[in-house]
Amino acid sequence: MPLARVRFRSHGCSGAGTGADAVRIAAIVVTYDSAEHLPACLSGLAAQTHPSLEVVVVDNASTDGTRELLAASPLPSTVVLNEDNRGFCGGVNDGLARLSPQVEGVLLINPDVVAAPSMVALLAARFDRDPRLGSVQPTLHRPAHGAGGRAVLDSCGHELTTARVVHNRGEGCEDDGRFAGGEVFGTTGACVLHRRAMLEDVAWRHPDGRREVLTEDLVAYFDDVELDWRARCRGWRAVHAPEATAVHERGGAGRRRTAWVEALNWSNRLLVLATCDQPRLRDLPLIAATTLLQTAELVLTVPRAVPTACARLRLLSAARRRRRQLLARARVSPRQVAAQHAVRFRWTPWIRTWWRRVRR
Repeated sequence: MPLARVRFRSHGCSGAGTGADAVRIAAIVVTYDSAEHLPACLSGLAAQTHPSLEVVVVDNASTDGTRELLAASPLPSTVVLNEDNRGFCGGVNDGLARLSPQVEGVLLINPDVVAAPSMVALLAARFDRDPRLGSVQPTLHRPAHGAGGRAVLDSCGHELTTARVVHNRGEGCEDDGRFAGGEVFGTTGACVLHRRAMLEDVAWRHPDGRREVLTEDLVAYFDDVELDWRARCRGWRAVHAPEATAVHERGGAGRRRTAWVEALNWSNRLLVLATCDQPRLRDLPLIAATTLLQTAELVLTVPRAVPTACARLRLLSAARRRRRQLLARARVSPRQVAAQHAVRFRWTPWIRTWWRRVRR
């Protein structure tokens, strides 16, 4: 999977202060046919007040004008142009490989996210308070406001349930403070600041010496959930920083509801569970029931995705190999992680959403 070329520019965005004592942050933006949303994302990064920020854009063979836009933009410190679509995971790994050793924090941000000017500075400040803090989740809002005039939440981090259905905390609710702050099971890959030392610590070790931070077998979707679990098993914490905000136009980072996307969503949940989970016996009926219903939804709504989804189960053998590595290196067992973070699964709202999708 060769890279077409890599362009380097002068590092950093303009911002207040000299940046001599600031945590050095690199933002990685993975693009694929993102010309509609990328200008606003890059403008948001250019406006950041954090004084030590560099921007790396990895383009996965876009054909919609994204590359022409990048050629004309002065912002990215580094542009990586892939000849093939490496997926979100491959793109992030390509971006990580280009970072200088001095980078301490890695901001993953989708091209359909526009960060408030203070977001990076507020996220980076959290790292000073806890050396075992691995990830900081900003508050992500949706572009539209609710009926009450408040901003509508997109995500305040990941919530793990006893059915192993993972939710975005607060998704679709008005931002009234109910979901603000605190430790969370995990963070959304749409926009999150990770400590680089955490990413290097949890990376998969391959026999040839290569390290893989995001699992490229997953391509995209559920890779962030797997990273959540791996980080918790290694003793790293994740928190929500409500004071740091951004707007996320969900679905703007790529084509949605295609057979390929649905196949990834269905299969990747199972691959992540095979890698990371140690469920209690009492949770197995819930996991089985939700898996059965998700399978029925796939068959009924996107039948073209079924052959691809089933074919991807061949990757279970690789998931089991990763599982052995995870268990060998775990400071906290996967079962303990679930016992600490999994909340009671609520059937009624989940079934309502499932039924709406099936009927649609």
